[in-house]
Amino acid sequence: MNRQCFPRVCGWKMPAVLVLALLLAGCGGGLDGTFEDEMGMSTLTFQGGGKVMQSSPMTSMEVRMAYEVDGDKIRITHPEMGSSAALVLTRIDEDTLAGPMGFRYERKK
Repeated sequence: MNRQCFPRVCGWKMPAVLVLALLLAGCGGGLDGTFEDEMGMSTLTFQGGGKVMQSSPMTSMEVRMAYEVDGDKIRITHPEMGSSAALVLTRIDEDTLAGPMGFRYERKK
């Protein structure tokens, strides 16, 4: 049987490429973009590599922190505090994060 196929796509290579693509898609769970609290007092700008910048327009302060995503939970830690103290947010949808005491962050557009 003579079968035509594209180079590097036939045989075992096609399934390997598909598995790799699915694995990379599954690792994406990070956040991207800027979220602002309801009162406009603080913003969280999520960047690649697990970095987040918290800023406050009222105080002109910026603090670089780290974040991890675990399902719908986002765990933000300050580098000097280590992992012992963390702010845990819950992803409500793509544009909304819920924090402690009912605080909400909405994606800035």
